[in-house]
Amino acid sequence: MNKDANDQCLHLSRRTMLLSSVGLAGMGAVASLGIDSSIPITHAASASGTSTSLPVKQIEQIMETNNATVMNGVLSIELDRNDLPHVIGPHGIPFKPAWELNGQFYFQPLGNGQALLNGDFPVLPEEANRFIDKLFAGGLVFQAFHQHFFELKPMVFFIHFRGVGDPLQLAKASIAAIKTTGTPLPQHVPAHLTTPLPTDELAHILGGTAEVGEEGIVTVSIPRANTIVLAGVPLKPETGVSVTVAFEPLDSSGKCAAVAPDYALVASEVNPALIKSRSLGWEIHCLYNQETNESPQLYFSHNLKVGDPIALAREISQVLERINVKRS
Repeated sequence: MNKDANDQCLHLSRRTMLLSSVGLAGMGAVASLGIDSSIPITHAASASGTSTSLPVKQIEQIMETNNATVMNGVLSIELDRNDLPHVIGPHGIPFKPAWELNGQFYFQPLGNGQALLNGDFPVLPEEANRFIDKLFAGGLVFQAFHQHFFELKPMVFFIHFRGVGDPLQLAKASIAAIKTTGTPLPQHVPAHLTTPLPTDELAHILGGTAEVGEEGIVTVSIPRANTIVLAGVPLKPETGVSVTVAFEPLDSSGKCAAVAPDYALVASEVNPALIKSRSLGWEIHCLYNQETNESPQLYFSHNLKVGDPIALAREISQVLERINVKRS
């Protein structure tokens, strides 16, 4: 997208922000749960499995949502910070709860009634330490604490955590931590979600799998080609270690979007990928680890740009050429 078109798109995003603000102005200690922080490699499930033995409905009930999906045997649940509808980011971009203000919980079955949980959740500064305390009380492993994007108003941080054990106990430990925040529960996602964005074309350009979420958000996931081992468990890519690209529509035509790729990188890929990203005009907002006791260690970088979603997907495709991903 040329500079004039990009400026026009940014103008539209600011107008969308103002209209949204007007429309939304009227909205208003646990004992240890027996979770193990690690599991012997002999108990780890194969990363190539395609079925799940997880009690999906029971986990949904505990997590107080109907927003669970299963892909390649991994159960994922998203919970949004719907109490934060007015977060504004760089360039006046409205950060909708379903876009970059959501928590992700990935449950990978390990057999014998066990699962690995890999999760993260957004918190306000005043919520952070009580959230961390509740993770500790629930026997979960605290892995990382950082911002994903700078210049958010109010500022939102993300806490990453994991655990191995009974999946129902993992879910109970997670929801106990969430309830230390202002997150509204329960959360119910409509059965039929729509978006003005060209979902299939975005998936094709990026070589990944696309999902449509609330508020028209489209997220494309592109798995890494190598296996990541976390605390002795070979992870499936769907357990939170893929590259993801989140598109937030900023107008009803789908021709203007805020786009946030989250690159999952090994050390040797960090500079080649991000040098290319910067050469294409993307902002780099962070670089961090989100898992501990991980091999090889991954580093994650959230980038940001506003413009035509097709043009931006093509730019991201050039960055993906520098990362060891498996594209369709």
